[in-house]
Amino acid sequence: MASSRPYVSELSTIRGPLKEAGLERVPLTLMLLGKTGNGKSSLGNALLGCNESAEAPFQVKSGFVSCQEHEPRLEEGIIQERPVNIIDTPGVLDNVNNEQALDGICKAISLNPGGVTAFVIVLRADSRFTKEESKAVDQLQSLFGDKFWDHAICVFTHGDVALRGGQAAFESQLKIARQQVSNLDTILTKVGVRWLIVDCHNLGRSKLTEFVLMLDSVRSKNKGECYTNALFKEAQLRYAKANGPALLASLRKAKKELRELKEDYKQLKYKISKQLLEEKIKALEGKIKGQETQICKLHQDLADAIKPAAKKYCVLL
Repeated sequence: MASSRPYVSELSTIRGPLKEAGLERVPLTLMLLGKTGNGKSSLGNALLGCNESAEAPFQVKSGFVSCQEHEPRLEEGIIQERPVNIIDTPGVLDNVNNEQALDGICKAISLNPGGVTAFVIVLRADSRFTKEESKAVDQLQSLFGDKFWDHAICVFTHGDVALRGGQAAFESQLKIARQQVSNLDTILTKVGVRWLIVDCHNLGRSKLTEFVLMLDSVRSKNKGECYTNALFKEAQLRYAKANGPALLASLRKAKKELRELKEDYKQLKYKISKQLLEEKIKALEGKIKGQETQICKLHQDLADAIKPAAKKYCVLL
């Protein structure tokens, strides 16, 4: 059944120029991004035409248990006669710690040296956009920089539930949600028409066609260029320069607080009060150690950036 969304015919017009440029047969590389439970792995399996059996390319956990014991992985396949590489990122955006998330993204990007054609932001269509997901959007911006949005598309999963009232009803609900949740509106404003709602258990030909058209739109917008490790490194260096002064100020404040706590500790006479203060001192010392480590990495990364021969691996801040 043909899609009812009017932009599909508009996107179809980009196929000709892509074919003429010889890009139609170049493999598309996708990176699936989203919180655990949103359906990243299920979407990856569905796109590759696989069910969620034990032999499926991407392991799917029941409920909201993250597959964090698994590294990001790449699987090859065919979608609508187009060769694709799909990278799953289990558990990466579940990390509230930017350094841990960055480490996972570095591993994911390194799986395909040629870069990423499109980042697929995976959201659930049948549940609220949570504060954790809102933080994850901010995390994507800080990790990848502004160029990320030139390569981003959005896919809503669990369409079997959300579309019971029809496409128009879902779009009406989505419009209301965008007015109430600024980061959801940010995503959909940035991707424009490049969003889709699917049922991963019944991904029909029309949905696959829409999906590939969105990928072609990304490729056309970027003139065939992928989001490369070089762009990722540039984004990290900009982030380091922008956030370095604030991090140093935070470190100075923490050290001052630590000195004051230690002075207070010397004057305390009661054992119980001392124990409570010892816990605060220990926590603050841990915070300071983490900040000092981050600043050392920041200095090293900036030093590496000005070397004539830039390193080929990811920058860790």
